[in-house]
Amino acid sequence: MSLGKQISTLFVAAILLGLGARVTTKSDLPFWGFWQPIELVAPKLSLADEAISAPVDSAFAVSDKPYEVNLATTMVLYMKRKKDNVHFVDAREDTLYKAGHIPGAVNIPFEHLDTYGEQFLALPKDHLIVLYCDGGDCHLSHDLAEFALANGFGRLAVFTGGWAEWSKETDMIATGGE
Repeated sequence: MSLGKQISTLFVAAILLGLGARVTTKSDLPFWGFWQPIELVAPKLSLADEAISAPVDSAFAVSDKPYEVNLATTMVLYMKRKKDNVHFVDAREDTLYKAGHIPGAVNIPFEHLDTYGEQFLALPKDHLIVLYCDGGDCHLSHDLAEFALANGFGRLAVFTGGWAEWSKETDMIATGGE
């Protein structure tokens, strides 16, 4: 057998073996083309015997403690805020909020819940609430999350990097009161 015929035979055998292995293994990879993006599934949840449909963003399902999120996740949530009903809450003092905050965030200083508590409680309890403060050693967002949990909010995320990381890494900054 000539060298060209041997190479052709080996090439065909390799293709057939590869196809055979592909058919016999169970894989989520598409046979042709590219990976498809994973769609978030909206599971059915039951809350006090009342069936409700979880938001599309079910990665943040109702929980008894807040999720802690990094800058990348926070930026994705920021981009999806209108479509997926995501609200941003700044737990810092009013003066710090006015000096700079995430655009669209509402200011509810944890230290002044007696004044701002009603405004916070007016937020939709079934929407995802992203809380932040200065980041690092600042615990105001965690304290506000505890207040929210005690008042029936179940979809909470605390941006651990806070304003310090957001203002350093992005140019999406608002100033003044909204």
